[in-house]
Amino acid sequence: MQFSILFALATIALSNAEYVPGKAFDRFITIWLENQDFSAVSQNPQMKKLAKDGILLTNYFGHTHPSQPNYIASVGGDYFGMNHDDYVTIPRNVSTVVDLFDTRNIAWKGYFEGLPGPGYMGVGSTGLGGGGWDYVRKHNPFISYDSINRNGTRLAQIQSFRDFAKDVAANTLPQYAHLSPDMMNDGHNTTLEYAAKWSESFLTPLLKNKDFMEKTLILLTYDESATYEIPNKIVSILLGGAVPSAKKGTKDNTFYTHYSILSTLQNNWDLPCLGRYDVGANVFDLVAQTTGYVNHPPPNVASVNNSLSYPGALSDDPALFRPIPPPNLKLVGAGGQGVVSTVRIAWKGQENEMSPYDGSGSVFDGGDGRGVGNLPVYGVQEAALRYTATGGVTEPTAVVAAEKSGAGRRGLGWGVMGVLMGVCALGWV
Repeated sequence: MQFSILFALATIALSNAEYVPGKAFDRFITIWLENQDFSAVSQNPQMKKLAKDGILLTNYFGHTHPSQPNYIASVGGDYFGMNHDDYVTIPRNVSTVVDLFDTRNIAWKGYFEGLPGPGYMGVGSTGLGGGGWDYVRKHNPFISYDSINRNGTRLAQIQSFRDFAKDVAANTLPQYAHLSPDMMNDGHNTTLEYAAKWSESFLTPLLKNKDFMEKTLILLTYDESATYEIPNKIVSILLGGAVPSAKKGTKDNTFYTHYSILSTLQNNWDLPCLGRYDVGANVFDLVAQTTGYVNHPPPNVASVNNSLSYPGALSDDPALFRPIPPPNLKLVGAGGQGVVSTVRIAWKGQENEMSPYDGSGSVFDGGDGRGVGNLPVYGVQEAALRYTATGGVTEPTAVVAAEKSGAGRRGLGWGVMGVLMGVCALGWV
């Protein structure tokens, strides 16, 4: 019954969404695989074949080890010191990419292979063949955020690969989708070769689907490298109809991390920012060339390692605990807008507190086990205008005006129902 209600909510939410054309793409789909070094994946035959149909990103880094913090970071702009794969919840005052989408009524979903039902909040689902886990919570970037799991409308957007297949067939895919294969197909419990063959078989029919491909940008990426002792460099490939024919088979050596997903989405759709490490992260060059955005290498690029987590609220080591820092409310993101209003309201009384988010694009980590690393540096909250697009800067106040035409329509209609269903869902864990 609960799953049925959530599915109905998801259907209604999608029908209420708007189709928002982007500058470089109209749909973004990211597919995540598990735990392989760049050197190994880049030589795999299936991955080399896929790269010929797209752009190989040769300087893309995961944030830390193990898996979960990388997923968390990709939608929230920080991993808050997480250094484990255990069950966590992140307070409701920490916003995500979902808050950004709501400002323009952009439809989104997360599709997870093996998910028992919409909005499932458990740790995992046992593999049918007894070979491990089908679905695992640690590979779901959304479910740990209370701003999502306590909102029934948002929770209903967390669906299965069966739902993905139905949406493809009906041509009703949202404009943003995150896909996590199960623990077999993502390579976690199998091998590089297994996951690569799965990727080829999964993507090949989609890349031939005209409706699916139209102005769609696909990011096929890994969460992290396999070898902890070396810099956390991973293979990522851009595919889809949004990749021009002249770009296929090329390489892009721009520095990226998973935060570049956030900055690219903001830049493409003129979205506000989260005021965290999303600001200053490079935009995928394919998009930046269209929008006129200027990328910069991180100021500390020479020392980037990203093998260990820096201290934070989600660390499992009490000695490394640090409170969740306030976002920098004065930052302007790659979309030319300031911090999203949900963040500004939630953190309004802390605009004078020290924050590590300076918009410079600096990359922070806990080192490689042999040194101190690039620990976050706290400073006063101030703007970093030189890291915005060349087209100028929109003052943060413009975000509020823009959101009145987007988030309000969706939020007012489903606010009460969302809270009720979110509370109901809490009983599933």
